[in-house]
Amino acid sequence: MPERGRSVDPRAQRVRNSLRDAAFALAREHPVDTISVGDIAAQADVSRQVFYRHFRDRDHAVAAAFGHSFDDALADGAGQDARARILDLFGFAAAHPRLCRNVVPSTVHQHVLVTYRDALYAPCRRIAGQGMEVLDAVSSLPAEAVTRFLVGGLVEVLRSWMEDPDATDLNGRVQAALDTVDALLGIASAQKGSTRG
Repeated sequence: MPERGRSVDPRAQRVRNSLRDAAFALAREHPVDTISVGDIAAQADVSRQVFYRHFRDRDHAVAAAFGHSFDDALADGAGQDARARILDLFGFAAAHPRLCRNVVPSTVHQHVLVTYRDALYAPCRRIAGQGMEVLDAVSSLPAEAVTRFLVGGLVEVLRSWMEDPDATDLNGRVQAALDTVDALLGIASAQKGSTRG
């Protein structure tokens, strides 16, 4: 979601950052639907009027805060192998379980899932490419269809974990999903052979 009031003025950038930080901090501690624009403005020590110069509403601010933190946390890993990249993407959610669960009843929930879907696309495309030889022997599926299938499955892993307030096993769920994909695509045996001593 693009932010309002994009300005090169460093003061405006500091205010935007402060509002994003406030939205992120509040969403980590409280369900998003209980947070108001006034709460975010007060946390950032600005007026509601200033808030509305930068964001449309509460959900816009929380979504921007999530997206910004997500991008910052994962910026260094773009060149990783596909599996490591996926584990890092889910590592961000595992590091912020309350935030992920606090967005569930709000419209921010969909933004989080879309953010993950977009970030998962490239590593899933690489995995699909690795498995196309096996898949071509079974069916002539296009790599794009396999990529979207993998992305959808991994997003479902995240969604089901976010919506289960008692789940603590995100890493285990992702590992199991990746192991299953590797086995189905014939990738597992090649990787295991290269990791054993």
